[in-house]
Amino acid sequence: MWKRLALLFSLSLVLMAAAGCSADAARGQVQRLVAQARLAQEASSPPASAENQLLVSGADGNLFLVDAESGKRFALTTDASSQRRYLQPTWSPDGERIAWTRLDGRRSTVEISRFDGSERAALETPFAPFYFYWSPAGDRLAYLSNWMTPGQASIALRIVEFEERELTVRTLAEGQPFYFSWSPDGEQLLTHIGAERVELLNLSGEAQSLRISGGQFPAPQWAADGEHLIYAIADARQRLIVADIAGQEQVELTDYPGRITFSLSPDGKRLAYVITDQATRSNTFGPLYVVDVDTLRTREATINPVLAFHWSPAGDRLAYLTAEFVRGRVGLRWNVWDGRRSTPYAGFFPSSVYLENYLPFFDQYAQSHRIWSAEGDAFVFAGTLADGRSGVWVQEVEAGSEPRLISDGTVAFWSPR
Repeated sequence: MWKRLALLFSLSLVLMAAAGCSADAARGQVQRLVAQARLAQEASSPPASAENQLLVSGADGNLFLVDAESGKRFALTTDASSQRRYLQPTWSPDGERIAWTRLDGRRSTVEISRFDGSERAALETPFAPFYFYWSPAGDRLAYLSNWMTPGQASIALRIVEFEERELTVRTLAEGQPFYFSWSPDGEQLLTHIGAERVELLNLSGEAQSLRISGGQFPAPQWAADGEHLIYAIADARQRLIVADIAGQEQVELTDYPGRITFSLSPDGKRLAYVITDQATRSNTFGPLYVVDVDTLRTREATINPVLAFHWSPAGDRLAYLTAEFVRGRVGLRWNVWDGRRSTPYAGFFPSSVYLENYLPFFDQYAQSHRIWSAEGDAFVFAGTLADGRSGVWVQEVEAGSEPRLISDGTVAFWSPR
């Protein structure tokens, strides 16, 4: 029964993504015209600070900030077109800078600016970056892009250094697939490469092998205390473990069949995970569990199939995404677990941008992109509600609250402060 349900939702999500492409295209043309007219009327003054700002990819392809309270917008770009696209906007950890990819036909450029649009710098790249992850101090920018090794396509991890408005880049490692996590001091990266190699990588590109894992999992995670690493291994069975920085196993958190996705709370006390059957097409699809790292006490947050989950900044709440029928169609629903019970919020249909580029890799994005406000009292999402209204929504976690439409857009992330 469970496998049949998983297959149904997996196929439905594929169809939803395909349908979303055509629906987004039609709706996008109308929204582009509206957005362009709005841009022409908006004040050009930037926000005084990055506090409580939403970073939005607009329906017209441009990037802008929206104040989460007032709804005041500030355009970071205004010239998106069929020949120019802006992708993967990403806040720095202090909210002072923003990075994104600019695509001009086949030419790709990394652009970095302050949140107010000033001090903009650009660096042309051989392949378009498809994922950005700032170092904890915000002084370096790591990105992933396609790459070529002799005879085959691959993925490269590259590091951008910047001083004033001068950007330089170097390649640290390559392999496919590629997932990674910054150390809290920003001097190393924990990598999971080729679905088997778990390594520590320093900023000169020197790698220290920790394990030939074999465990089926995507993104590893470096704990905030700087002393512990979370990843999976396979020996007699597949196991999710806590290891020290030398790769010595400290604690086994759980064992599992199939594959596992996980996320450690910011305070390092609890870890959420979903185990997905190997035959399921969705990267993540199964009941959501939370384990206490010290006591190993494990609770089932929900038995419903979960596709993604994000901890609040304080680690006291866990937002998770379920696949559900919304008005007779397959849609999604955000829920928030507070350690005792879950609260469901409005069902919606996500944009194809979110479905294709973010949802399948949510555990990697959860380390670098925030959906939660800094206070942890609200989260942001983009999509179309059951009543047909589309855009970027702010959902307060207070019981009974309805999502508040804040802007048009296909994806949005909250500033770190």
